[in-house]
Amino acid sequence: MKKRRKSLKSSFRKKVIAVVAGSGDLPTRIIAKLEELKSNFVVVSISGFGSEAYPQFALGEIGGMLEYVKTRKVTDIVFCGAVKRPSMFSLKLDSVGKKWLKKLGIRAFLGDDTLLKRIRELLREEGLNVLKPQDILNALLTPSGILTKMKPSERDIRDIARGMFVLNTMAKADIGQALVVQEGIVLAVEAAEGTAEMIKRTKALKLTTEQGGVLVKIAKTNQDEAMDLPTIGTKTIMEAKEANLAGIALGARNTQIIDYNETVELANEHGIFIIGI
Repeated sequence: MKKRRKSLKSSFRKKVIAVVAGSGDLPTRIIAKLEELKSNFVVVSISGFGSEAYPQFALGEIGGMLEYVKTRKVTDIVFCGAVKRPSMFSLKLDSVGKKWLKKLGIRAFLGDDTLLKRIRELLREEGLNVLKPQDILNALLTPSGILTKMKPSERDIRDIARGMFVLNTMAKADIGQALVVQEGIVLAVEAAEGTAEMIKRTKALKLTTEQGGVLVKIAKTNQDEAMDLPTIGTKTIMEAKEANLAGIALGARNTQIIDYNETVELANEHGIFIIGI
């Protein structure tokens, strides 16, 4: 572990990192880790999502954000935290934002994966390297196997297989990272509302009042891991408890768990299984 920490610190020594923060716990974890590594970094928040403790930029203020980070000699940028995608027509774009929209073209109106990959390319054209959150927090990546004391039943395993099949089918259309399955029936599919709101919807759709149903969450085919990796944490466990789900199945090595130990411990406390598949 000490060798890993030393290597990580050394690799960031010549970097100046910009943390672009949305909502949730992940930005806090990224910032704490960079402080631990004594890295040179700055933080900017997405207005309406990230903490007001840092400089705020609206989603359309691309030029303003780029100018801010470039004047601070930023070399690398990491996106972390949740941001709800707005209507392209509602964005108040600055001059650089308008140029980007023109370059994005039809991609701006397609699925998230297509859009985010092109945005990453545009950032590279600006001389910025895009880091993955897991480059900084390597332990986030979901390991393979059963991670909790509670194990999935045979019925749960069948539901997981059903969920994976449906998600992989939808991935071709760049739709959804998560769904909830109970007894082979897909109760809900994640769309623009996000995983938390989807789980809430399932409470009224459950087939029985008993604990049951599985949240299945995996990365889509060719998903951009630097900007949109599926994530769960302690909040997800509490949401699953509220919906009385039996467990959570995550794509091994292509999803991430915030506060791994705390999340697994909380799942154990509430009798919810977590499995990396």
